[in-house]
Amino acid sequence: MTAFTEAWGCGNGPAKRAAPSARLSCGILVFASCSVVPLRSPWGVALFAGVLIGWTAWCGLPRRRLFSALRLAACLFLPLFLFAPFIRAQAETGSWPAALRVPLTIGLRGTACIVVCAAAMAALDLAEFGQGLSGLPLPRALVALVVQIAHQAALLTDESRRTVTALRLRGVPSAGAGMRLRGLFSLPVIWLLRLVARAERVSAAMEVRGFSGLPPTRQKIGMSASDRCAAVLTALVFGAVLYLRWRGA
Repeated sequence: MTAFTEAWGCGNGPAKRAAPSARLSCGILVFASCSVVPLRSPWGVALFAGVLIGWTAWCGLPRRRLFSALRLAACLFLPLFLFAPFIRAQAETGSWPAALRVPLTIGLRGTACIVVCAAAMAALDLAEFGQGLSGLPLPRALVALVVQIAHQAALLTDESRRTVTALRLRGVPSAGAGMRLRGLFSLPVIWLLRLVARAERVSAAMEVRGFSGLPPTRQKIGMSASDRCAAVLTALVFGAVLYLRWRGA
């Protein structure tokens, strides 16, 4: 199991030199482009592949993380092809290409969005994520909420990983069927108790440090000329995607 915190900042591409807000804004535009680009024309497919490959290379997504993202996408979207016979039965033409087009489109878009998010996480450290959000024109309450969700997700996955490690050290996976069954029923209780204890410690630490829940001021980090070029380029790509969508390509 991959820890949530290990997925942040593991990239080594040119995006690491850009400002956090520039990386986030470019990631949002790339995600939107992969979500709405038409896949029924050669221009749309070429733009889709070019945006995905370019973003992955710019962020420097490691090969291991890329394969992990592809495995996750396969687990999520390959079962959609089981619905192809039902789609073929309900379709007017009743052809297999028309029946496979729907799950294939959903799978390609979903896989691209997962890879885009994985690459964006690889280009950003968890600390830089908050800085990047603060640099965007977003409400302070929304920034604080998203940052807290990211941090709490990191704590949740780390605590789950430690619980699984403790069970392995105690020999639960290699024990008999009765022991494994008792461990299976007691695992939710142990997991919830550990999470409650961790949440109480985090709350006490936040109270001691005087954390009110909102960032004190909006952090303004200057964008260099290369950052502006990257933002303009992704905006132009998104504009091209919208144009193809509008033309019905």
